[in-house]
Amino acid sequence: MDIDNLSNLSHDDLIESTQLTLGTLLRTDPLLSDLPQDIILEEIVSQIAVENGQSITIFISRDPEPTLKVIVPQNATVRDLKKATARHFELQQKRTGLKVKISWKYIWKTYHLAYDSLILDNDDQCIEDYGVCNKVVLTFKKNKKIKQ
Repeated sequence: MDIDNLSNLSHDDLIESTQLTLGTLLRTDPLLSDLPQDIILEEIVSQIAVENGQSITIFISRDPEPTLKVIVPQNATVRDLKKATARHFELQQKRTGLKVKISWKYIWKTYHLAYDSLILDNDDQCIEDYGVCNKVVLTFKKNKKIKQ
């Protein structure tokens, strides 16, 4: 499509043409082929930060559900990780078309994230203090109720 024809397109046609072009680019480029077709700016910025060493990728295992791939800054706190997990899950649901209401307040009251045998229980502590680094796998561990 040449530039002269672009001025004759409606806004919707231009958006569709742009999405088709970006989709083709993402599918054919070996560096971009693993990115989703409907990627948003936030995800692009996160991927660039990972490539520049400013952010890390953390995998969160949710047996039997698929593992979540969450990107957070290197100096992220446990709270930042929890927010990024919720945001990633929201984007994943949007892409799959599922509309499951999740109460993250309930999730974080019921479960902790764990790295090996360490429980990430202090929301204000840096994840690096727990030994969490790039490409580690975290799991959900059920909170143990303390009887009084």
